[in-house]
Amino acid sequence: MRPPMGSGRTGGGGRDSCPEKKEKEKDPTSRLCSDLSDLQIEKIASTPTFQWISVYNKRPPMKQRFHHNVANSRLHHHVEKANNDGLFISCVASEANLWAFVVDKGTGFTSQVYTVISAFLPKDWIMKQWEKNYYISSIAGANNGGSLVVMSKGTLYTKQSYKTSHSIPLKWMDKKWKEGFHVTSMTTAGSGWGVVMSRNSGFSEQVMELDFLNPSEDINRRLESGYRITSMAATADQAALILSIPKRKITDEIQETLRTSSFPSSYIKDKWEKNMFITSICYGRTVC
Repeated sequence: MRPPMGSGRTGGGGRDSCPEKKEKEKDPTSRLCSDLSDLQIEKIASTPTFQWISVYNKRPPMKQRFHHNVANSRLHHHVEKANNDGLFISCVASEANLWAFVVDKGTGFTSQVYTVISAFLPKDWIMKQWEKNYYISSIAGANNGGSLVVMSKGTLYTKQSYKTSHSIPLKWMDKKWKEGFHVTSMTTAGSGWGVVMSRNSGFSEQVMELDFLNPSEDINRRLESGYRITSMAATADQAALILSIPKRKITDEIQETLRTSSFPSSYIKDKWEKNMFITSICYGRTVC
């Protein structure tokens, strides 16, 4: 098994979150495909220096909300109101040191905690939540090096580890893939990368795509064969996404991806009319 190929830098430094939590059951090791191809994304408006990339999945009707340009001081207000309505955070992102996040009833979570901190993925706080049987479910890093970390109960995860690095930690990811982990969250803070990998993720196989610069028939073939975008992140220099095959086949699953120069508020609302719900979002490098 080889690390993924692409234009990104490999290896280098970083921090592993070990020790890890004990697992309840084993998860078979995924196969890492090294013949990576490029993602064809629908282009909306003109190509800016930076962009939002958003992913939508078709689901049964459910309640979903989104917020963006949220300062630290307002985050608690929005999250508390969502929790009171039975909604939990499903994905998070950052632009200009402000937060964007989505809350909905489709997470399956039963409880949730979060922290906003000047550190990038704070080890001490995360380990304390692991001890309380919370698992990392969403992460976002800001340009100033800070981060928003969301941890939840009600996930299927049985063991979890994360790493921060100045580049995408490909060698570490390859090692974890061989041990039966899969990428479940990914983000950037400035030029740094943070990757979370979990056992019992619900995925059977994963591939990573770096930069996705050109239209590709191969990526469409993968999507047609059952791969779905499940994580993504971008810096000013590089973008990466994770495509996964779920263990349990979902019939008639449709996934769409957009890139926009501004936060896609109107597109999210339009997708709701078609029972398409946003499942992942990130802000960063422009696709050429």
